[in-house]
Amino acid sequence: MDFQTGKIYDDFINLRQTQYLCFAKNTVEIVILRKNMDEDFIEKIKHNEVFFQIFIRENIIFLLIKFEGLNWLDIPFVIKNVKSLPDEINDDNFGYKCQILLADAMSGKLYVNRFEGLSHGLSKALYWAICEQIKNPVKNFEQKVNKVHASFSSDEMARLSCGK
Repeated sequence: MDFQTGKIYDDFINLRQTQYLCFAKNTVEIVILRKNMDEDFIEKIKHNEVFFQIFIRENIIFLLIKFEGLNWLDIPFVIKNVKSLPDEINDDNFGYKCQILLADAMSGKLYVNRFEGLSHGLSKALYWAICEQIKNPVKNFEQKVNKVHASFSSDEMARLSCGK
């Protein structure tokens, strides 16, 4: 979908703050929904350097994302959020495109629509983790995510993960 900042999208209206990711056409789409955001938070998401890592536990893929000046975010991923399977990474200079969307959970207003590139290595790791999840689908997804969150903070996941 072609998103435009400043517009309101009903899909972003949510009763709670959350983040999730989808995969479509070799693009990782990260949606961050927040309430009562201040201008500093929005500016950091919009402009600060971003780091990505991947953490896998209980066959659940967690994409970790850190914007300079903010804490790590961990976003659990399950294959049902794949709109189309990504292409395998064969070219050493290729990595998946990443679209980062920040919207107000109360109004649905989009504040940030930012594009980044995932590194070659991280893209390959993500591809193979998705293939593994296809072969061994996750059962009791919410329960397993809660178990991982009870065992690891986002910072601990980042210390134990691989990435850029």
